[in-house]
Amino acid sequence: MRQEPEEILNQFKERLLSYIGVKVELFKLDAYERIAKIIAILSHSLILMLLSLFLILFLFFTLAFFLGELFNRTYIGFFIVACIYLLLFIIAYRMKKRIQTGIMNMIIGAIQEKEEEEDNDETHDLSGNEQPTATNDTTATTDRR
Repeated sequence: MRQEPEEILNQFKERLLSYIGVKVELFKLDAYERIAKIIAILSHSLILMLLSLFLILFLFFTLAFFLGELFNRTYIGFFIVACIYLLLFIIAYRMKKRIQTGIMNMIIGAIQEKEEEEDNDETHDLSGNEQPTATNDTTATTDRR
């Protein structure tokens, strides 16, 4: 029951192509998952920013009306609040790089934190015991709680 070299090579070729196909599919699924995580994080952040915007807007309206009552002129209250907004705009414009870097670091940190949580979840089975994983010295370790 000896196989011919051509038949062995054909089987090897088929298995290799199948393996490559599976690897490509796995890469695609991993990319889809990462994109979905990024979109979820950005969507959540956008919702929080919009809610914060409305909160700040109504707080400044309240401040404008309060200052208007204080000075007996509503327009003075709104003028003072407009000056505060202008000052905040100038500060934000001058700190553009810091703000961009901070936002990028926050997003990257959130993505990495999410991946670390999922990696930790994958290494634990249903009973709460850690599944054996290979370490640098290729020995398996378990964590019993």
